Amino acid sequence: MRYVTPTRSAHRAAPAGGLPLLIRLPARGQHRRRTRRHLRREPLTAHLFTRGLAGLIVLGIVVMLGVLIVADDRRPPAQLASTEVDQRIATREVDPVPLSADEVFPTGVTTFGVTRTDLTADCSLAAGGALRTTLQRYGCSQAVRAALTVPYADYRITAGILNLPDTTSAMAVGDQVRYLVETGDGSFTEMSGATTGPGTPVLWRTRGHYVMYCVITGPSGELVAPDAPQIDQLTRDILDTHLHDSVLIRRAS
Repeated sequence: MRYVTPTRSAHRAAPAGGLPLLIRLPARGQHRRRTRRHLRREPLTAHLFTRGLAGLIVLGIVVMLGVLIVADDRRPPAQLASTEVDQRIATREVDPVPLSADEVFPTGVTTFGVTRTDLTADCSLAAGGALRTTLQRYGCSQAVRAALTVPYADYRITAGILNLPDTTSAMAVGDQVRYLVETGDGSFTEMSGATTGPGTPVLWRTRGHYVMYCVITGPSGELVAPDAPQIDQLTRDILDTHLHDSVLIRRAS
């Protein structure tokens, strides 16, 4: 430790009998060592912070990719592009596997109850009047039908899918159904084979080489008003949600 002795003028200014004023100076290089030590801490802290931030970014990217992969795997069939669906079920040639009763009306469906199913290669059994010859003329190869019940209405419902050769044939049958139902010259029958009278709600859709349909009567076969409030819900539940989305879109996926 170094000490500096005051000059003579400093001695004179000191009180009589007082001790000499001693001034302590830091050792040479001590201040520099502290400064360097402080500077070394700052780059190390910044380096650790940068590495931690980079690790969090990489982890976030990995998690995001995982979420996207899982979401893609769980994508519902209904999210397929419309053109892709149409191509995959456009004809029997590209969609050769026949329908089955279990595929069209499987067990465990909660929106409706199935009391009876029927699969036949004679599509005329599903139709009455001029619609029978129409289905034969356009080459219908399958009719998959079922008698259904719904929890929100006391109706007797027959629904099904017809298998036509191609999209053009299915659309032609759909146009004929519209004309024949309006004129009363033909329609779809109930599961019992009974023909339905004029004014009976008959609903249908076409997609690819298929025709979906639904016939609705009262519990004893009586006429149901076409504008009954449950008709819209029946259309959504049976034709749109089940036969279209759950059966045909899934088949195209």
